[in-house]
Amino acid sequence: MIRRTLELVQEEFRAQEAFNDVARIASFHRQQISPGINDAGRFIYSYLSDAGIQCELLEFPAKKGVTWWSQESFQEWKANDAQLVLLEDGKRETLCAFSEFKTSLIQRSAATPPEGIKTTMVHVENGEDPKSYEDVDVAGKLVFTRGDVARIAKVAVDKFGAAGIVLDNMRELPLVRDRFDLPDARQYQSFWPADGSTHKAFGFMVSPRQGEALRKRFAKQKELSVWAMVGTEFSDGVWVIPTAVIPGESHEEVVAVAHLCHPEQSANDNASGCGTLMETARTLWHLIQEGRLKKPKQSIRFLWVPEMTGSYAFLAANEDRLPDIVAAINLDMVGENQELCGSTFIVERPICALPGFGGDLAAAILGLMIKEVGNLAGTGFYSTFRWTVSPYSGGSDHGIWGDPSVGITCPMLIQWPDKFYHTSEDTIDKVDPRSLKIAGVLTGTYLYTAAYATPGDAAVVAGEAAARFAGEADGQLSVLIDQARKQLAKASGEAEVKEALAKARRSVELRIGFLVDRKKLDISSLKRLVPESSMLAEAQTEAKRVVEESGKFLLAKALRELAVVAGLGDVSQLPPAWQPEQDEAYKKAKSIIPKRVFRGPFSTICKEVPAGFDERVKALWEKYGDRGLPGGQLEYWADGRKTLLDIALLIESETGFYNVDALVEYYGLLVERGVFEA
Repeated sequence: MIRRTLELVQEEFRAQEAFNDVARIASFHRQQISPGINDAGRFIYSYLSDAGIQCELLEFPAKKGVTWWSQESFQEWKANDAQLVLLEDGKRETLCAFSEFKTSLIQRSAATPPEGIKTTMVHVENGEDPKSYEDVDVAGKLVFTRGDVARIAKVAVDKFGAAGIVLDNMRELPLVRDRFDLPDARQYQSFWPADGSTHKAFGFMVSPRQGEALRKRFAKQKELSVWAMVGTEFSDGVWVIPTAVIPGESHEEVVAVAHLCHPEQSANDNASGCGTLMETARTLWHLIQEGRLKKPKQSIRFLWVPEMTGSYAFLAANEDRLPDIVAAINLDMVGENQELCGSTFIVERPICALPGFGGDLAAAILGLMIKEVGNLAGTGFYSTFRWTVSPYSGGSDHGIWGDPSVGITCPMLIQWPDKFYHTSEDTIDKVDPRSLKIAGVLTGTYLYTAAYATPGDAAVVAGEAAARFAGEADGQLSVLIDQARKQLAKASGEAEVKEALAKARRSVELRIGFLVDRKKLDISSLKRLVPESSMLAEAQTEAKRVVEESGKFLLAKALRELAVVAGLGDVSQLPPAWQPEQDEAYKKAKSIIPKRVFRGPFSTICKEVPAGFDERVKALWEKYGDRGLPGGQLEYWADGRKTLLDIALLIESETGFYNVDALVEYYGLLVERGVFEA
């Protein structure tokens, strides 16, 4: 049934129509929450309504005082115009014009007086550090610098009275782009209500080329004359989420979600996900209407949301219906032309802390799709596009849907990395209709299979999960072996070498045990698709046996590789796995049972940050020399029953991070932040 569904969706999905939809969506300035994103939502609603699909525009208030779990609503923002002009040598040089590049304005900037302001711009090398302002008068002026928008605004505007900020940021992506690969692009940046500068600060983004030119000017003179004008408005309002439904036979649903927000022109992020979802909805509707696919058992819902904010609002508003959502899938940046963008098509698995079949179902469908071209003998097949299946990483709406407190298995489809990510050069010419079709066909097959699964479908997914387990688990273990090799290269003396090997052995043993246990739970979750089936039960039993045997093999393999890396003659020469000292932090962690305050992951978009909180978090990282503390996993694993020590072990097993001292201190900060109960 999965293969037949895949073939039908491939036949019906119109790649060029999806591309056209992406182009139309990209023409809207879709900053959340703004008139532009509402207009884009109404366009989607109108398009699908005209196609005959059951649609609705869900409305939510855009004003302070409304919350969805931990997510607070905020006012609508409208940008009418903005300009930054350099006034030097009797000439006017326009550095930024909102009419040309929407990303030349830092989104959610405050307004200047209607006539603008004439002032000077000064250069501060490290705009985040208050010490950098000691010998510089910035009051009423613009500060030109580089760094984190929110931190700079708090220091320059809130603390020292600057009128606004000008940045030439360009985030670097290793092996894909450095600062000068896009010399004329403007990086997309935004203020948020939680930044503490909303309605106070305004700012502009210049390109790397402009930034270097300004630095040369500042080398000759301390201040540059400028005129700045920002025409923006904040007001109470209403924002909308377009949703479409293909009715099923029961009250249960499967859901596809894509975030609609981002500046005008932003095509791959994420007009590509939205346009793909529109064509996927039309495709499934058409196939079902014509009888080529049967009416699904569960309804199939499509959602176009402001990123994160919309998922919180929809889920919280439908909290009583969450147990009836069988599965979801998130589409984020799926349209990349791989040759231009340097990207790879990825099925990102759901959150590990929630057992679920979603990742295995998506990976199984991808496994069918990559058999595009055969070898000369017809004995093997391969794809003509780059692809992979990766562990959960986060950073998009699936991190909310798949939270264990929400309880919906939700993989993500994404192309990453992207050379043009979050810049003014993420334009429609970087979108490939073929990539849209790959994502749309996988999504359509996933949704229909989850909504109309047969015992055979579920049994096939169980088998695929077991068959793919060894390769994916081996990939994770190989990363640990590489890390061990680097640590051994740094070790000096027999004691340090022995400790490095003991810690590496612990990491390997914990990881494979963790992966085996989680995969068996994922396979068990297939009962949600087909509650009673002897075929599925037999397939699950066999699949779990294969996973267990694979785990034993992979453990032995990894330990042999570790011994080889260490130059040992035999695995028996490896030291026993390292065991942590049961110190005060260890004992304290054993006595703490974290209890979450909110359902869903804690949203930091609007929650006011306690005074000095960011500085204390930064000091924590500096104290322990580790910026990799996985705060998301700390929330996901906290179920009100596990101790902080239990969670520390699960986090170590999943990510390799182990620092109980840091975890205890960070937990204390999160209690203060309101993430956990005091």
